[in-house]
Amino acid sequence: MPRYIILVGDRTSDGGVVITGSPTDHVHGRAIARQGDLVDCPRHGVNAIVEGDDVTRLDGRPMALEGHRTECGCTLIGGGHGTVV
Repeated sequence: MPRYIILVGDRTSDGGVVITGSPTDHVHGRAIARQGDLVDCPRHGVNAIVEGDDVTRLDGRPMALEGHRTECGCTLIGGGHGTVV
């Protein structure tokens, strides 16, 4: 089943936002998020994305997809930009 690629600016299930991503890989001018990149959660503060797609690596790190989780347990939500894998 296709899943959205997570980009800087996409949201989490608690209303947080992805704040870091790949310095070299972008979609529509927005950096692609990877495992280890950061989100800013209104309930839990800044914390890392802890899951990623092991098949697709960017800068040696697994790419983050819709449904993956953060350290605080939030779920990443794709922004509807239409880019899926």
